[in-house]
Amino acid sequence: MSQATDEALGALSGIAATNRGLSLLVLFGSRARRDSREGSDWDLGYLAGPEMDTSALLLDVVTALGTDRVDLVDLARAGAQVRFRAAADGRVLYAAAEGAFERFWLEAVSFWCDAEPVIRAGYADVLASLAR
Repeated sequence: MSQATDEALGALSGIAATNRGLSLLVLFGSRARRDSREGSDWDLGYLAGPEMDTSALLLDVVTALGTDRVDLVDLARAGAQVRFRAAADGRVLYAAAEGAFERFWLEAVSFWCDAEPVIRAGYADVLASLAR
């Protein structure tokens, strides 16, 4: 990652630490995998309590990054595949408690291992019905 990117991630960590109710902030997607291109968006997932102000967090993130190309995902409400990708690619920017990411990772990966065959079979059924 570039120095500018590392500085931006450091700023995000600082922002996260001051955001009341935030328990986990994770960078995932191409920027976490280090295969992003010019103009790639920023995929950020979070876990938080109901007292967190999501709009304020998004504004802080957009300001720190200098772009509105940000996908801010509530990992508690996201679908199985997004949660799995965030767990697999995730780079922890902030964790309020030790082990927060590890607990999220275990839950997301375990669920995906159970759900993936069912989801893929459902996709196959839909595609087959469209081919008729």
